[in-house]
Amino acid sequence: MKSILLPTDFTDTTSAALDWAKLFARQTGAAITLLHVYQPMLADTTLPMLGDTGVGMLAAHDLEALSQNRLSELATQLETEGFTAQADWRLGTVEEEILLASRQYAADLLIAPHGGLATIFDRLIGSAADGLARDATCPVLVIPMLSDTDLHLPAQVRSIVYAMQPDSTQSEASDQLGDLTAIFDVPVDYVLADDVSASPADLVVVTDYKKGGLFSTNPADRILSDTKVPVLVYHVKA
Repeated sequence: MKSILLPTDFTDTTSAALDWAKLFARQTGAAITLLHVYQPMLADTTLPMLGDTGVGMLAAHDLEALSQNRLSELATQLETEGFTAQADWRLGTVEEEILLASRQYAADLLIAPHGGLATIFDRLIGSAADGLARDATCPVLVIPMLSDTDLHLPAQVRSIVYAMQPDSTQSEASDQLGDLTAIFDVPVDYVLADDVSASPADLVVVTDYKKGGLFSTNPADRILSDTKVPVLVYHVKA
């Protein structure tokens, strides 16, 4: 593993994802690319005008500058902690830019928070995590956003559960888990996808076979919607 891509918004929403990025980078020596996608807002034409520019537009420019500075500061902080890090700030549609960046940086791992609708960023990134898990060309580590009543554990991998599906093969599982078990040197418990929630682990691994329809659901989607622990999503090789 050489390259980790981490979309961030600098809030608690992605702090857990940052901890997991550090864990994988520390274990593998991979570089971390911090990505912030600024999705432009329409200027509020109802606000008073200041000169020739609306106050709403000025506020948007201030937010752009603030996010650029925060991203640079976070990259510097990671470097101070001994990580190899770089910052990438860009304008655009959140999910599209994340997928584009994952290809441009040849990311070996994309880390995405998955959560509710507590903030605007949750709506943009948290709800986009399912799409990222399906459409990315690299493995995606989805970090669930836990409530105040959930048990919050540090980023650690002491046990792994692999979700077996009808299309799963031992060869495929071994290929996917080979590097992972070498990195963390922990046991793997193979369970049926329907039994994942009843199998305690620090990390769940599942393959997205892109199935699902009117009368069926994709097991990977179901696991992502129910999980309280990080889920590493692999994709079927073409």
